[in-house]
Order: sequence, then C-alpha cells, then structure tokens
Amino acid sequence: MTTFRLLRQTARSARFARVGVEVTPADTASVEVIVDVDEHHRREAELGARWALRDQPARVTVTEVFTTEIDTGTGDVHEATARAVVQALGDDRSVPYAGFSDQRMISAWLTSRVGLRLDAATEARRSSGLDAWLLLAGDLPVGLHGRGDELRLVRDDPFPSDGLGDGVLSGLVGERLNAGAVIPAPGGEPFCAGLVLRFGDDDLVIGPQGLRAGVQPALSHLEWISS
Repeated sequence: MTTFRLLRQTARSARFARVGVEVTPADTASVEVIVDVDEHHRREAELGARWALRDQPARVTVTEVFTTEIDTGTGDVHEATARAVVQALGDDRSVPYAGFSDQRMISAWLTSRVGLRLDAATEARRSSGLDAWLLLAGDLPVGLHGRGDELRLVRDDPFPSDGLGDGVLSGLVGERLNAGAVIPAPGGEPFCAGLVLRFGDDDLVIGPQGLRAGVQPALSHLEWISS
C-alpha cells in the first residue's frame, strides 16, 4: 500500500488529509473506494485517483482516507489521493498536480468561502489561458487556472509577488465575497466552465480565458450561493 500525507500549515490556515491506495496492473483504468467515508470525501478520492491515472490501465483501490473536521477542506482528499496514486505508479512525469474542476467540488469550496474578505489578488495573462490567484481572509492562496473550456482550482497555489496590480481583480481587494455561482460546462459535462463571484456589489465573471465585470443576461439563470 502507498500512503500520501498532505499537511500544509501557515499562520492563516491549514490543510490535512491522509490517503492510502493499492495500485495493481489491469487491462483498463478503474477505481474503487473501499473505505467507509462520507459521500463528499469518497467522490474526491475517486476523482483524484482518476486524474492521476489519466486512463492508464491500472486498478486503484483506495484503502484509507483519514481527515479532520477542522483542517480538511475541499480538495484536500482529492490532492492526497492523486499524489498517492502517482507515487504508487512510480510516475516520473513532470506534469504537476493540476487541481480540480468538478462542479460539485468547486460549489462546496465556494459555499465555505462566502463571507470572506478579499485580501489580495492578481492575474497573469498567458496565451494558454487565465492564471489568477485569490487570497481570502484567513485562507491559503487559491489559484484559478483556465485551459481550453475548463477552469480548475488549486488550493495553496504559490501566490506570485510580481503579479499585475492594475487588472480587474485589484479593484476588488478589500471587498467581501457576498455570493457566487458556478458556470456549468455545456452539454452536461461535469467540469466547471467558470465562476461568477460577487464582491461587494460588483459581479466578476471568471472564465478559462479571462475576466470581465458584470453578469451577462445569459448567466442570470445560475444557482447563486450566498451567506
């Protein structure tokens, strides 16, 4: 069995999850979670394992998921599982952990962050898609990375010190996150195609390729999360 222990702590916040996996050869990629955990953590473990496999033919059995009520947040079990599987595979790929884009996971993260103040933010303009970082009060930095039609979220992403200070995000620093909504992917796909975040009275649309102020009429049907 291979075990990965995710433990990151700062003066602002902490992350913790311990996940054990067994990986065996198989004709196709498959994942089974045999440990008794709640539905949320079970889903994270399965998605994290599938992200690490990337359709590689192997069978992953998740045998242990250990969390704490205080220090384990959305995405922690997902990342710990993904890293455990990569470690078990002996994978030397240089592709770093890319975070999560599952709509339900991002909705859970957003629900837990509504009401927090935006302490800092920055964005980097890249030809491949959006890279933005948010630092909410009492939390670790969060990276939002867009590639193609998909927006991914990475907790504890390195917060750049030389980011742009004159973008859309800079004008929202000091405001509270009053509400938000997940923009679903077209065609019923489970990944997130963007976010709408309401800081104070201003709405910010975050898509895979950039940021814009204001909610367009086509987005008015979204299911809003508020405090």
